[in-house]
Amino acid sequence: MNVLVTNIGELLTLAPLAKEKRANRVTSGDLGIVKNAWLLVKDGKVESYGTGAAPDVPHGAVLADAHGGLVMPGLVDCHTHPVFGGNRAKEFCMRLEGATYQEIAAAGGGIKNSTTATRAASEDELVAGTLTRLNTFLRHGVTTVEAKSGYGLSVESELKQLRVLRAAAKKTPQHLTVTCLALHAVPPEHKSAASWAHEAAEKLLPVVAREKLADCVDAFVEAGYFSVADARPYLDAAKKTGLRIRLHADEFSESGAASLAAEYGAESADHLQFASDAGIKAMAAKGVCAVLLPGTSIYSNIPYTNARKFIDAGCAVAVATDFNPGSCVADNLPMIATIAALHCKLKPAEAIAGVTFAAAYGLRLHDRKGAIHHGFDADFLIQPMRTHEEWLADLGRNEPSQVWIKGQRVT
Repeated sequence: MNVLVTNIGELLTLAPLAKEKRANRVTSGDLGIVKNAWLLVKDGKVESYGTGAAPDVPHGAVLADAHGGLVMPGLVDCHTHPVFGGNRAKEFCMRLEGATYQEIAAAGGGIKNSTTATRAASEDELVAGTLTRLNTFLRHGVTTVEAKSGYGLSVESELKQLRVLRAAAKKTPQHLTVTCLALHAVPPEHKSAASWAHEAAEKLLPVVAREKLADCVDAFVEAGYFSVADARPYLDAAKKTGLRIRLHADEFSESGAASLAAEYGAESADHLQFASDAGIKAMAAKGVCAVLLPGTSIYSNIPYTNARKFIDAGCAVAVATDFNPGSCVADNLPMIATIAALHCKLKPAEAIAGVTFAAAYGLRLHDRKGAIHHGFDADFLIQPMRTHEEWLADLGRNEPSQVWIKGQRVT
């Protein structure tokens, strides 16, 4: 199906980044702004765009009127945890009373709390809950989602979560990248992080790879969770089976995770509040994307990551929600982009690229997602505001007027 979008007040393309396949050193010129524009889609791909008079309408094309509004690429949320049972609202109030994330976990809360509820839920219940959450992301303009397991913490339960995500991927118009986060916490059945890491490496990942249940693996490399040494057998098994690597890194302390991400050629390292200068330099050298998660800083009252350290080193910097049941229930990526600009020291173009092209780069989808560029998937939003400045200043209050994925209108 062909689609012609007309009467675009401002078309935000990010085409300079797409042309150069570059996600770092983002400037305002990289937004690729076209005023008084039109956009032509052919067979689900971006065909062309321009300014002034629109081309003749192709035979049978669908017409879409932007009414003078902003058109921008579909958003990419590159770090989410949408599969879980139960809720952890009580823990939020515990933090308000002064308990730390680590203290709550030591008392049996945190990830282990969600594990108990997730194990007890049926696959049908988990699919329904996951689709509800993905639909909320979609209403905010998120067309591509990275979705993790991690609340199973056993071979059987992790496989259940991954099958839930594959089932959900068939029922949502969004593109899902699925990540096996088996090393999220030490399961109650295991006495050590090392024993679970070895079991996950030897018994879980071969099944995940054989059944194509995930694209990537992830591990929470942090004091009290998994050390660099604990994670190595799991990451080695991932590389052996062809699964790509992402890491939760240096959120509460400098654990060596940023350097580990570089060593293993990870797609991204996420959180990074306490990453060392050496780790940041290594990430930049290996093209590891730094993913900032400011919603977790708000909800859990921990420091914000300073984006300038990563940008100055030459890293690509993305922004994601980290939506999860305990440490960040924020599911509004536009709001998170604004918060990142305010508190992580991102400039406007960097914040916008952080939830579009740079985030696509963090998922290694930057050959077809995150920009409006010839041959890219026609994932785009028609916004009820006229400029990108209005969008970034809006704090996610206004949902897109229309969301399109691969040339099909989905909201």
